[in-house]
Amino acid sequence: MPALDELATPDGYAAALRALHAFHAAWEPALWRAPGLAGAGLDPAARRKLPLLERDLRALGIAPSENHPPIPVIPDAAAALGALYVLEGATLGGRVIHRHVAGPLGLTPARGGAYYHGYGAATGTRWKELGAAIDRHVAAHGDEDRVVEGAVACFAALEAWLATPGALLPEASLSGAP
Repeated sequence: MPALDELATPDGYAAALRALHAFHAAWEPALWRAPGLAGAGLDPAARRKLPLLERDLRALGIAPSENHPPIPVIPDAAAALGALYVLEGATLGGRVIHRHVAGPLGLTPARGGAYYHGYGAATGTRWKELGAAIDRHVAAHGDEDRVVEGAVACFAALEAWLATPGALLPEASLSGAP
């Protein structure tokens, strides 16, 4: 990801939103379709980040990226819970980013800042709920290693995507505009 000061610029913020939107567009549908994840007691509609990213892009007049990372194969609930651990951890970090960029860019949750605002005051509670769901799953199924593998796979895929040439370019740079 761009450094915090770069994220607080229009181009840096646009690039981050576009890259994260592309990643979530590939990962979220696969994650929530993972066999057995419905039994974890998590509300997919309340936890999806893709709608927040889409809302932010629309609010700021930024076109989504035409490039996307590969769609992952998430074989089971344990791997999905590991991936959710990474994505929800990013939500915690997003709260810090939101505080840093909202003022300089004039962002609010309703105007371009929904993704980084996360769950607002409920972010910590949602994080604890995810931890409890993972603990319940591991206690019932004993597949802690699979949860860790899912987290490592998601983090590695996100890192690889962000390192992909062009993934973090703002829209204007991709279209050749100055």
